[in-house]
Amino acid sequence: MHLKTLIMSLFLTIMLVGCSKPLPTDKSSYAGHWLSADSRVSLEITPAGRVEYSNEQPGKSTSLSSPIKAFNENGFEAGFGPFGTEFKVSQPPSQDAQGHWFMIVDGYTLSKQE
Repeated sequence: MHLKTLIMSLFLTIMLVGCSKPLPTDKSSYAGHWLSADSRVSLEITPAGRVEYSNEQPGKSTSLSSPIKAFNENGFEAGFGPFGTEFKVSQPPSQDAQGHWFMIVDGYTLSKQE
C-alpha cells in the first residue's frame, strides 16, 4: 500500500508541475527574483510561469508555490484548478533612473535582485 501512495504522490506532483505555462512575451519583465527592502516579502517568477512567494510579517506568515494561472488588468492569479491567489500589481515592472527594476505588488514595493 505504501508503494501505491508513493506512486500516486509522484504522479500528482508531476501533473501539478506540468500545469505551468510559460510567461507571455509581453510579461517577460515579470521574470526574476523580487524582494522588498526589509526582505520580508519575496516573489520569484520563473520564465516557465511559476511563482514562489513568501511574506513574513510579524504575527503572520504566508507562502505559495504554484503556477501562474493568468494575467489580468489588475495583476495575475496563481494557483491550481479552482484554488487561486490574486496578486494585485499597482505598478508593473519598470526601471528607475539608475536602471534598477521595481514593481508594486499587493502594496509592497519589490526590487528585482540581479
